[in-house]
Amino acid sequence: MNYQELDVYLRRLTNSEKWHLGNPDKISEFYKKVDKVKVNNSQVYLFDFGIRLKKENITVNKDTRFTYIPEHINADIMMSYIYSGSCSYKIDKKTIVLNEGDFCLFDTNVIHSTLPIGENDIVISIAMTKAFFNTSFLSRLSNEGIITSFLINSILEDQNHNKYIVFNSNKDSKINYLMKNLLCEYLDRDICYNEVIDSYIIIIFSELVRIFNINNTNEKYLDLKKSATIIDMLQYIENNYIDCTLSSMAAHFGYNSNYLSNLLKNKTGKTFGELKLEHQMKEASMLITNSEKPIYEIALDVGFSNLGFFYKRFRKMFNESPQEHRDNYFMKNKY
Repeated sequence: MNYQELDVYLRRLTNSEKWHLGNPDKISEFYKKVDKVKVNNSQVYLFDFGIRLKKENITVNKDTRFTYIPEHINADIMMSYIYSGSCSYKIDKKTIVLNEGDFCLFDTNVIHSTLPIGENDIVISIAMTKAFFNTSFLSRLSNEGIITSFLINSILEDQNHNKYIVFNSNKDSKINYLMKNLLCEYLDRDICYNEVIDSYIIIIFSELVRIFNINNTNEKYLDLKKSATIIDMLQYIENNYIDCTLSSMAAHFGYNSNYLSNLLKNKTGKTFGELKLEHQMKEASMLITNSEKPIYEIALDVGFSNLGFFYKRFRKMFNESPQEHRDNYFMKNKY
């Protein structure tokens, strides 16, 4: 799919859009099937792409034109992108107009709605699982960036999840070409599709960091210092996962071990050992699927001298043995 084919596809009338053209000012029957939840004393719709997100890290939709979207929250992190035209959002009783090239990143408890959008208003919504934003992803972004802080907030259990960020770009920005490439890849899938999509998402978020730094017009943001400290700690585990201990990490950051242990648990929901093990398993998975090294060598490479313990932990995380993991990966990417 090229850019011209993408544009034709996105502007083609969907069945839902045809219905709304014939039934102006009526709400879709779709909403009868959507659950409602109570947030801040308001009953709002809950948009949940959970079934689709079980199969992939992100899911992409074009918002229906010729209608409005009532107040709702999302079960997952959501990013809206204005491919063409504009869209007016109601967020926190404020009207925010996004134009072509603009983005808005929503956490899960942001109550928002949209005013009706017209024929030239092409709005793309991308739902992303929180699991996608692992420490490897976050460490590739700016440690002091607003996006990193936002994402960290989104995956921590003790936050309100009611933050959003607006990014004012322009239609000639290179991020629009990245989005077009991502959409072409998503809609016309080829070999190594998942890896390519993940790479585009990382590059797009990196570009959003730059846009934010250039044009600081965001409505809400978080305590950068607190989030950056957690990122530094997660990065330390990633860089030293083979031989680091709770004691050595505590000494590195100038804390006592008990304080550091409680801090990690409170802020990430996981213990030091769980965080270290999670990174070891992810590194093992990467080596298993991207090399022909024997499994026992990979176990040693990621810090396991006991092969049986390595197999047990790997199966617990991935629901398959290391060899099954390798075989299934190559079978899935064979064609």
